[in-house]
Amino acid sequence: MNKLLSANYIRLRKDKFFWLGMAFMFAAGIFFPVMRYMDAKESNTINNIDNGFFGCALFIGIIMAVFCSLFIGTEYSDGTIRNKIVVGHKRVSIYLTNLFTTSLVSIAMCVIFFVPYLCIGIPLLGFFEMNIKSVLLFALTILLLAIAFSSIFTLISMLNHNKVISAIICILLSFGLLLTGTILNKMLEAPEIIPSYSIGANGEATASEMQNPKFLDGTKREIVQFVYDFIPGGQAIQCAAINAENLHMLPIYSIIIIVFSTGAGLFFFKKKELK
Repeated sequence: MNKLLSANYIRLRKDKFFWLGMAFMFAAGIFFPVMRYMDAKESNTINNIDNGFFGCALFIGIIMAVFCSLFIGTEYSDGTIRNKIVVGHKRVSIYLTNLFTTSLVSIAMCVIFFVPYLCIGIPLLGFFEMNIKSVLLFALTILLLAIAFSSIFTLISMLNHNKVISAIICILLSFGLLLTGTILNKMLEAPEIIPSYSIGANGEATASEMQNPKFLDGTKREIVQFVYDFIPGGQAIQCAAINAENLHMLPIYSIIIIVFSTGAGLFFFKKKELK
């Protein structure tokens, strides 16, 4: 397995999208705090480092969707995976090596965002207003979320030998998860009471309040909240907004996704016929 890891490391050094993704996340880590500082100066308001620090959660899924599909898809298109099996490497080792590589890349992408954000954000915006325990928990949640994205996209890419199709599926899925998270967030944030206006016989408008038919409560709200917390897209939105009702559960859900997607990937990859 060490030889497989070394081979992947050599490939990473020459992988253009890997360096492009790292450059993007590094630039974003600089751009975000600078823009927030400029906005605070123009609007004469206080803007702390908390807002935007976890914004990489919105990007990591999309970046890893492209990276995993291209990195693993190239192994199929070049015949590398089949050659590895021919020379005696086990399928389990090949799968886990690729998963470890993509997971490591996803963590590196997040770290390369956090470091410049801290170095520039603290002098410009000051230190975190939230307690350090919450900051660390959010950071842990994002790192596990990044690995969860990697495990899902590794599963898809390892089971599909066509690089183009893998890329399309992974990218559409990453956007679909974020869109689903946005929709669920909107459903949960619907107010219980909304204003209502009526016009009387004399033409005067009267304002009142009424129950919002879109407000979720009871079992329905619990189900939507669970799905929102469980899916990676919902977690990404909650981390970026620093607004997670069940923050302590999000890392657990990510671990469950990692375990099940890896188990499914290993099971089906063992049975897959390689062309």
